[in-house]
Amino acid sequence: MKLLAVVPTGELSGAERVLLRYLGAAAEAGVHVRCLVPPGRCADALAAAGITTLPLPALDVPTGPRAVGLARLAGRWRAAARAVRAAAVDADAVLVNGFLALPAVRMARIAPPVAWLVHDVVRKPEWRLLMRVCAPAVTTAFAVSDGAAGPVRAAGIPARVVRNGTVWPVEPARPGPGVPVVGVNAALTSWKGQDVLLEAVARLDVPVHVELMGGRFAKDAPFADALRERAARPDLAGRVRFVGHVADPLARMRTWTVAVSSSVGPEAAPLNVLEAMSIGLPMVATGHGGTVEVLGGAGLLVPPGDPAALAAALRRLLTEPDLHARCAAAGPTAVAAGLRLEDAVEDFLLALASLTPPTPPARRPAPVATEELV
Repeated sequence: MKLLAVVPTGELSGAERVLLRYLGAAAEAGVHVRCLVPPGRCADALAAAGITTLPLPALDVPTGPRAVGLARLAGRWRAAARAVRAAAVDADAVLVNGFLALPAVRMARIAPPVAWLVHDVVRKPEWRLLMRVCAPAVTTAFAVSDGAAGPVRAAGIPARVVRNGTVWPVEPARPGPGVPVVGVNAALTSWKGQDVLLEAVARLDVPVHVELMGGRFAKDAPFADALRERAARPDLAGRVRFVGHVADPLARMRTWTVAVSSSVGPEAAPLNVLEAMSIGLPMVATGHGGTVEVLGGAGLLVPPGDPAALAAALRRLLTEPDLHARCAAAGPTAVAAGLRLEDAVEDFLLALASLTPPTPPARRPAPVATEELV
């Protein structure tokens, strides 16, 4: 199979990490893989993995006034459509990694079957409308959770669930002595809800330190600055550490006491939840999106945007050793039962193979009777 992947961003976040793993596995399985991708860390990582990359305009939503940004994005979609059309000429299948590349693929009007790897729960009315417009270009969707698959199916696109997985087995968490550490492994962007966590910790009556691990995008600089300002106030001063991007996130997470996923919007299938579960790190997470489908007994769910509920859940895990131990044991058990990286890769390769039916064997000519030759 000749596979063309289309990636709308040059950034390297969770969705791109998942794609890297899948494309690497496909290449190892004998698939000829090329990838249209804008310049950036994602393109560099693909090239380092031996994947052929082709240039594509960046399809991130531009910053600035909304009307101007959307007009600029429409122009980029047209340019990207030309690149997709040219690259897809000899492809057997096209894999679209993310929502913002769909309009370019729709404009390209290509012949090969198109699979959309869905990493988001599409909620905004304008995005749902755009998804319906792009639906005729999509043969099928591979959604990372039932929560992500729902809006896609409602738009008339067939979808199968291919859950994310995480590396397994791994070394377990071993929190050190001293003040407990509550940590978040997520980019500093407003929908990840780190501000809600800081307000929750300010309400806690037990000693705790906070680590915010993750980088920031340029457009999120005001939010990141606001977090630092909040952390400097007297009720949190000296208790919040901004760790930034870490080369080995699991190594840092092993020193935490509790992990938090405080996203105010629904996560489709957050890798940080699976990673915390894999090392036996109890989690407090907001109860929406794909997190609800996998967390189970490995942590506690709270309503999004509710500092009081988040503080109460943290207090329980920090002060009830039996509850902490039960959650710690439940995570690795759930991962081993079907949330391993190899489980995800196997499901993805099966889904990919379904895009192009196998070529039937050539029919042998019927034997000619001997008397017909006389």
